[in-house]
This record gives sequence, C-alpha cells and structure tokens, in this order.
Amino acid sequence: MINKLTTAALLSPALTGVFAASTTCANVHMMLARGTTESYPGLLGSLTDLVMAAIPDSDYENIIYPATQEGSTPSYEEGIYNGTAQLKAYVQACPDSKVGAMVVSDMLAGGGDNGTLGNITSPSVDPETLGSHIAAVLLYGDPRHMPNQTYNVGDVTATGKYPRTAAQLEALAKYAARLHDYCDDKDGVCDAAGTNLSAHLAYATIWDKTASTWVESMMEKM
Repeated sequence: MINKLTTAALLSPALTGVFAASTTCANVHMMLARGTTESYPGLLGSLTDLVMAAIPDSDYENIIYPATQEGSTPSYEEGIYNGTAQLKAYVQACPDSKVGAMVVSDMLAGGGDNGTLGNITSPSVDPETLGSHIAAVLLYGDPRHMPNQTYNVGDVTATGKYPRTAAQLEALAKYAARLHDYCDDKDGVCDAAGTNLSAHLAYATIWDKTASTWVESMMEKM
C-alpha cells in the first residue's frame, strides 16, 4: 500500500468515473490515496507510473474520498471506511492478485486520536485475512508518523501532527516487514516541529525511484 496522507475513501457513485484505472484482475494492483486537496491520482501518480512500467500486468485504482482537511469535514472517516471497502471488494474479486495498495495507514493501525481525528477505532483491515494480500505499504509524509520505528525512512526521529497510540503502533507493527514510512526533515505534516511545506511536496522528486525499486522487490517476494 502506498499512501500520502492519513485519509481514504468510499465507492461514491458521483465519482465512479475516476474510481479505477482498470477494472480487471491484474497480477499486481495498487490502490492510491491522494493527499489533502490533491486531484486524482495525486502526487503518487508518478510513482505508480514507474511501478507499472517495471512490473508487467500491473494496474492501479484510486481510493475515492473528499481529500479535504481532517477535523473540519468527515473526509478522514470516509477515507478509512471507503478504502477498506474498496480493498475488500478487490480481494474478493481477484483473490490471486498481489495488492501493493496505496492506502491509508489508519486502515491497518486503527484510526482516531480522541481529539481532532475523533474517537479511537480498531483497525478496519484484519492482518490475517485482507491484510495477508498486501505486499507493500508505502507512506509519504504521514501525519501519524512516529519516531524510531524500524520501517521509517528519512527523518526517523520525527513525530507527526497526530501521534499514534501504543495500541495503534502495535497493530501497524504487524506490517513492519512490508512497510516504508517516508518523512523528510522539516515536513510540517509528518514532523510536527517542521514548517517547510515544500518538503511535504517534494517526495516524488526525491524518493520515487528509490521507492519504486523497493515496491518492485516486495512484489517479487509474494
């Protein structure tokens, strides 16, 4: 899974035109969650192009959600619910596909913070069932980034805008061997002490080639 922000989406009838790039079963299927206020497919589109060029019979699907600011709209909750629904639907239709999904981390770890993000919720993706189909999880500038995790890449000591609880970290750790969480120094989203918006928008330029190579290697392992 590859994700830019902690948000996901649902099968919105009004947005079915941008729901997916392919509706057939592929050997490798990627699910993209665009960043807040981005248009589909978001900054992750360039990374997806690299992966699809390198892996035959691969495609992608947009996770459909409003991508508006968390806290002031239900975008965050819709993202978790809808992203899970789309993942479940694809796995049921294509059980033999490898899902290198670009989905939100809170689907795996559990959402909420009893504050801005609402009440704490359990993970919506069971690691033993739906989660077993996931080959790679890649996060760019995750606002729930936590310091000193084995899967961190870049600024490994930063704490994001919305830190995870101990239970959420424990749930996410089940995917540690399949997860890369990229956070660059001074990115004010994944590093609450940062103030550099340009750092948050530079992941594609800095990391896409490295990230693509890693995703390809993870797909080969499944």
